[in-house]
Amino acid sequence: MNKPPRKHGRGVMFVWGAPILLGVLSVFGLLAALLGTGAWHWASWTSLTLLLVVIVRYWAVPLKH
Repeated sequence: MNKPPRKHGRGVMFVWGAPILLGVLSVFGLLAALLGTGAWHWASWTSLTLLLVVIVRYWAVPLKH
């Protein structure tokens, strides 16, 4: 059978996928910094640095519509 056509052009995960991923990454980084030691601090630094890289990238070079 054929799939029924979508009412919207793009799905929910297209719109909310990146913000959810960034939110989960942020919570992971903060909790890893508070609750862990050793490798957890490195994981925290890595995840929070990745968030800053994404922020700076979209602030310095905005998307063109």
